[in-house]
Amino acid sequence: MKIFITGATGFVGRYLVGDLKEKNELIIPVRNVKKAEAILGTYPTIKYIKFNENLYSLVKETKPDVIINLLGILTENKENTYEKVHVEYTKQLVNGAMEVGFIKFLQMSALGADKNSKSRYAKTKAIAEEYVINSGLNYIIYRPSIILGREQKLFSDLKKFSKIAPFFLAPKGKVQPVHILDVKDAFIKGLDKDLKNKIYELCGPKIISYKELFKFALKTVGIKKPVIEVPVSVFYILQPFFSLFPEPPITKDQLYLLEKDNVCLKGNGGIKELLGVYRDPFRIFN
Repeated sequence: MKIFITGATGFVGRYLVGDLKEKNELIIPVRNVKKAEAILGTYPTIKYIKFNENLYSLVKETKPDVIINLLGILTENKENTYEKVHVEYTKQLVNGAMEVGFIKFLQMSALGADKNSKSRYAKTKAIAEEYVINSGLNYIIYRPSIILGREQKLFSDLKKFSKIAPFFLAPKGKVQPVHILDVKDAFIKGLDKDLKNKIYELCGPKIISYKELFKFALKTVGIKKPVIEVPVSVFYILQPFFSLFPEPPITKDQLYLLEKDNVCLKGNGGIKELLGVYRDPFRIFN
């Protein structure tokens, strides 16, 4: 099977490539081939191609059987906005897929994707979903809660800020973390021809508070600092201070996301339906 994977060097992509490269031909568009090779390695079944803004043409040229779109950003910069990365790139991939004709389109979305959300992150994820659904393609859409694994950015962020912060503030709210290997396996399961035109929420077995999540992350990286739970409104008050950081610990758009709990509507949702069982997301180093 020829699989075109965008965002392959990211958190989820690294795990997917590791499993898929044995029995599939992988087409991986990247901006820096040497950097990608350092992350994913070289392998006879992996073909790196130069990423450009015209993903439509790349799909037409390579004619894949499957597209796995993992492109996504948590924060914006001058070059990459939510509208560009989540919506425009998805449209190009879908349009290319419609032109070529192929088996399946697997789309990484996010739990809480909502066209009516105040968060542009959640709104653009929902707009991208809608474009995929309305394309007429055979699709699977995944909406994970926070994904826990060795490379989870939360670990490195807390470690970095622990150098200057005597304590941490955790927003009041609930989250339902999912294990990185379950997310990877859910994508691989989605390659089955019998699965089509579905949206799967991906969550683990346990709903916890953000305070519990922060305490777990701090313990994981070996840092002993107190965690204080506060209403999300406190973070809005602190936003002008956070904006002074080169990389703010939290943006206003992310605060909008925190106004709702990040949990699956149907228990642990798609993981149980797709895989039958699930891993403990708090055992990521075992």
